[in-house]
Amino acid sequence: MRINTNVGAITATRNIFANNMATENSMRKLSSGLKISRAADDAAGLSIANKLRTQSRSLTQASSNAEQGTAMLNIAEGAASTIQKIIERQKELITQRSSTGNNSTVTGTLGAEIVTLQVEADRILADADFQGASVFASLTFQVSDAATNGTVTVNAGLTLSALTATSTLANADTALDTVNSTLATIGAGQNVLDYTVQNLKASVVNVRAAESVLRDVDMAEEMATFTKNNILKQAAQAMLSQANQGSQSVLQLLQ
Repeated sequence: MRINTNVGAITATRNIFANNMATENSMRKLSSGLKISRAADDAAGLSIANKLRTQSRSLTQASSNAEQGTAMLNIAEGAASTIQKIIERQKELITQRSSTGNNSTVTGTLGAEIVTLQVEADRILADADFQGASVFASLTFQVSDAATNGTVTVNAGLTLSALTATSTLANADTALDTVNSTLATIGAGQNVLDYTVQNLKASVVNVRAAESVLRDVDMAEEMATFTKNNILKQAAQAMLSQANQGSQSVLQLLQ
């Protein structure tokens, strides 16, 4: 029996220290809900989790870009549809004016309405914008976190020159064909962006789920670990007390 070096007490103290650290680690994870609450918990896992978080944020922004793109195309569609109705009315008036046998007395009035409608169509086209940007320009949207092949371009080109001189039936037909072609392009772009948004939102969910596997703690499992470490810490404290009492028995030999 030795009194200078109480190996049992030293061992118990070491175990208390280790169990105390494990208990505190479990408490930190349980209180934060994070399996990786600091780099020391899992340096490699933290690096991957951070990359996944960055990716999910970038994909979320890409989804927002696509949704704003859809909003721009909705504005373009509304303006183009109105312009189409104006041109239809102009063609109706041109057809009426061309029948000089029974409309000669109102030719001037009909012409004035045609010109007035043309001015309104031009104004609608010029004013169709989204935050100051024309919705009838070539529109490019970043819809991915990839550096290449990550954009969608919709060229809803509709210019004033395509609408001017709508004074004959032939010109009206040409203008109608141009507007209808624009509407078809807008519709195709809307479909592409709608599918893109759906895909991006699904990707965000999957990426966040992958990050959660690495970063978030399993509360039930960690609670079991905490309970185990807490019991071991109390057991080690009890054994330290026993080890210290063992040294007292040496005094009985000296009596």
